[in-house]
Amino acid sequence: METILSGVIVLCMFYQGGIIEHTYIQDQKMSSCLKAKRTVERSVNPQNVRMTCGEFKAVIENDNGRMRVIKIIEAKK
Repeated sequence: METILSGVIVLCMFYQGGIIEHTYIQDQKMSSCLKAKRTVERSVNPQNVRMTCGEFKAVIENDNGRMRVIKIIEAKK
């Protein structure tokens, strides 16, 4: 079942100006998102990929007890 939530902390990956990946942060803490961001940035080429942590209004789905971002609607201001 899909639910629209506001203020969801998500780690987003951008490539060539478009979003290619978005990951729901399970404990919803910005520090956890920044930690995951640093880990990913060490393993990818930072010149080609940009990572961002932020609060978004998003469509979320519960997939067997694990939350997944289906679609980002807008960035929280």
